Amino acid sequence: MGCCKVYCKKMQERQPILEKVSLAIQGSLENFFYRWGVLVATHPFKFIFGAFMFTALLALGFINFTQENRPDKLWIPRDSKFASDTEWLRNNFPSPLRESFAIFTAENVLVPEVMQAIFEIHERVGRISILDGKKWEDLCFKLPITKFNEASKYRRRRRRSVATTLPSREVLMTSENRTAREEDTFFGHAFDDFDNAFNEDFFNEVSSPHVVDWDPSIELPVETYCSMVNSLDEACWEVNPTELWSFNRSLIHNLTKDDIVQVMNYQLTSPIFGRKVNYTAELGGKITHNEKGEIIGAEAIRLKFVVAINQTAVDLGKSMSDFSTGETADEGTWLWEKAWTELMQNASKSLPRGIQVYYANGRSWGDITESLIFEDGMMLVVGFLVMFVYISIMIGRFNMVEQRPFLSIAGITCVGFAVIVAYGIGAMCFLLYGPVNKILPFMLLGIGIDDMFVIMQCWSNLYPSCLTKKCKQSIPERMGMTMKHAGVSITVTSLTDVAAFGVGASTIMPGLQSFCIYAAIGIIAVFLLQATFFVACFAVDQKRLEDRRNGFFPWIKYSESEFTPSEWSQKSYYQSVFEWFFFKIILTPIGKTIVILMTLGFLGVNIYGNLLLKQEFDPVWFLPDDSHLALFIKTRENNYPGTGNPAFIVAENVNWTASFESYDKFSEMFKSSDEIYSFENWYDDFKIYANQHFGTDIPNKPLDPKLFQKYMGKFLYSPRGSKHRGFFKLEGNFSCGNNLPTIKMVMMPFRFRKFAGAAEHIPGMHHIKNIVASVNLTYNTGKHGRMIPWSPAMVTWETDELITEELYKNVLFSFISVLGTTFLLLANIRVCFFCGLCVIFTLINVGGMMHFWGLTIDMISFIDIVLAVGLCVDYAAHIALAFMSCSGSRAGRAEYAVRSIGPAVLNGGFSTFLAILLLANSQSHAFKSFFKIFTVVICFGLFHGLVFLPVLLTLIGPQPFSNTQDGKNEPGSGTSPKPPVELRPLTNGNANHSHNNHHYQQPESLAADSSCPQEELLPMDPLNSITVQS
Repeated sequence: MGCCKVYCKKMQERQPILEKVSLAIQGSLENFFYRWGVLVATHPFKFIFGAFMFTALLALGFINFTQENRPDKLWIPRDSKFASDTEWLRNNFPSPLRESFAIFTAENVLVPEVMQAIFEIHERVGRISILDGKKWEDLCFKLPITKFNEASKYRRRRRRSVATTLPSREVLMTSENRTAREEDTFFGHAFDDFDNAFNEDFFNEVSSPHVVDWDPSIELPVETYCSMVNSLDEACWEVNPTELWSFNRSLIHNLTKDDIVQVMNYQLTSPIFGRKVNYTAELGGKITHNEKGEIIGAEAIRLKFVVAINQTAVDLGKSMSDFSTGETADEGTWLWEKAWTELMQNASKSLPRGIQVYYANGRSWGDITESLIFEDGMMLVVGFLVMFVYISIMIGRFNMVEQRPFLSIAGITCVGFAVIVAYGIGAMCFLLYGPVNKILPFMLLGIGIDDMFVIMQCWSNLYPSCLTKKCKQSIPERMGMTMKHAGVSITVTSLTDVAAFGVGASTIMPGLQSFCIYAAIGIIAVFLLQATFFVACFAVDQKRLEDRRNGFFPWIKYSESEFTPSEWSQKSYYQSVFEWFFFKIILTPIGKTIVILMTLGFLGVNIYGNLLLKQEFDPVWFLPDDSHLALFIKTRENNYPGTGNPAFIVAENVNWTASFESYDKFSEMFKSSDEIYSFENWYDDFKIYANQHFGTDIPNKPLDPKLFQKYMGKFLYSPRGSKHRGFFKLEGNFSCGNNLPTIKMVMMPFRFRKFAGAAEHIPGMHHIKNIVASVNLTYNTGKHGRMIPWSPAMVTWETDELITEELYKNVLFSFISVLGTTFLLLANIRVCFFCGLCVIFTLINVGGMMHFWGLTIDMISFIDIVLAVGLCVDYAAHIALAFMSCSGSRAGRAEYAVRSIGPAVLNGGFSTFLAILLLANSQSHAFKSFFKIFTVVICFGLFHGLVFLPVLLTLIGPQPFSNTQDGKNEPGSGTSPKPPVELRPLTNGNANHSHNNHHYQQPESLAADSSCPQEELLPMDPLNSITVQS
């Protein structure tokens, strides 16, 4: 014994400083976990109760739980200019209306059956009743009827005196209809409604040069003209082709195909509003023409229903917040939209064969998100059941006593509690909870269970059979020894994952930052609960097992004569197959050659895939593929490819009369930009109006501000200018005949051209921003002014620009952080380099496979790749540590590492795969992407850590730790070294390991215990036979 002390002291003096630090850390952790295991197993029920109370207390944080679906709040940096501009717009220019859309599709929609189906929808919408009988006509957004000849008799008499001087109503109220229009995505748009609400040209005139210059707002007396405007009747705004037949049931039910073709092509005036219409612009899909150029067939047609927001009800607090857009809607509008969605859902099931309808409205995203909570919950429940079966098989044995169903439930409960704790703490701290957070329970189920496997595997290695070979050491003492060995492993693996997500939390994108924080909290919670709640339950269940009580019915107790475990239930067939595969195939010379060639082959192919990998993100991917909103968006994109995304220029507190010259230059530059398809600019129309009718010379000559307000007052109620009126926010009330008050803010709609991905829309966005920023405007004295471009699509574009840079930055920092944590454990530069190489190879392969599997760099892949860094290090580090902890030749040490911990590494990876397996059948693109990428991560992580690394170590592996004793470990033998053990009594319940923390000292009581075989307590490395964190 004295010689051993002297030898160990000399070995300690020869240890490198890094190795000393590593062993000191391990020794401290082992000492702590021994004490902890004894404590928990001595008072198991106190710790079980404490875990329940701890979880229940933190669950109170759910009081503050709210979901955040607004994309600008999730994916745009909080301090970015775009985020502040979006919030400013949301607060200062709320939408006055909400829209509901429907698209009818058929082989040909220009047939009587389709028109009759559309009319039935119109009729049923009119019968929707909410809030004490309020119907469509009470809630709709109303627009003026310009059919002067069908107004009241009183109004006809008033107008008769001027009727002979008026041109025909076709000239007075002609329309410059859009030839193409694409409604924007519902996800996250709060302001698109303006683009659609006031661009329908209810008051627009033909702006081509050959149109007559006669303008009633100029030629008629102000009182006469304003009386005409103010006395117009109103009707509900509904874009519906059956409007062309005045919604007359008899006419519609007697239509022929020829009737429909004639009316759709030549009926240019609405019989309801008296305005110009062009319903051929609402047709989509494949459009067929005859030899005359008439449209005789189309595959789709659009409908729109517009509801007005009751601002008075909103101000009184009778409102609902739409978390998907940030808008506030009154209660009536909110309930009507729900009833409309239910109506369309029922109608879609009863349409004639060959006719389909796709629909969506402002609350679709929120409703679908809420409905997914139940579906996600059911998927999670099934996942827990599958994991329960797997755990029961892995930790139990096939007999009635050594089967551990209740302990399996305890292990799964730890994951459930961890999810509650993570969500509770996150909600308590008001962290964002977005769509991406839904994958957190599945992720924790995959990587959290393995702490339990670590503990169970270590117990099995120390005490393989407590029924056939009894040990006098108490359960608390044995649990202390188990935790002494397992505690280091679960600590290190948890730290690597926490480090990866901790670094990920530094991202500037709030949604990802929030997820990483939630994930880090969840991993810490799993670690704490497994080390307390599970260990306590384990101690209780072990007492049951050693009392020979039935695993399923613990009140049934067997005597020794009644129950003896069968021989076949004590064998590990999994271990035998695993060792045969590795030792007879992989670690042979031919096997090593094949492994190296496969590694290089995978690397080469996937480097090519990385070069082709695209970056693309669309928040709609978080919707199930079969949801009504996802189907609507897909149908719209297929049938209405459109002319690009809608947007607008917003100008605040501009002194327009002092800025005409500079703004005129901007307008010309903006319209001529390659990125712009169209620009609805009030200034261009006003310039023509004022120069033509008032003799001004804008922008060459200055205009007096008072005259500007006077002319603008006329312009915004004129046929030319009325379409712009809804885009102005003023500092006072404004009506026909009055001068325009000071302009606070004005919006000018435009459309981008169609971009082909991030390579075009990111430069295009920046070019437009630069053009707008270059304008030298004059702002009103003493007020903050600005002019900015804004579009709902820019939320996604801004994210596209950030995500690739954020991904590379976070992966790099995570890699450095995780590898640094691992280095403290391994204390060897060469073997740490090998582990890092496994991680790098895995990340390259994951990126390449993403391309070949049709995936892109987005939020889901960001999370998977960051997590992959931690998982891959775990897989490789445990093999490397086992290799460094035994002596002998490289080949023998590699075989020992694979035999002792390889099955546990594979088991950890498979359990992670099993946890996400159900996501493969998900209807959500996000969930399916998570499954695909995570599957690739697991497969390549296991390949490089479990197959490639051992082969590499057999060829150029480093020397073992300097304090590792020589033993019988010949090449190919795969046997563990068995150094001498110094037997010492326990001091205060702890094993002394001052000189060699890899070899624990047996308590004196155990050394004297002849019934506890010495073979069971052979010294072993604390991590040599432990399941790895997956």
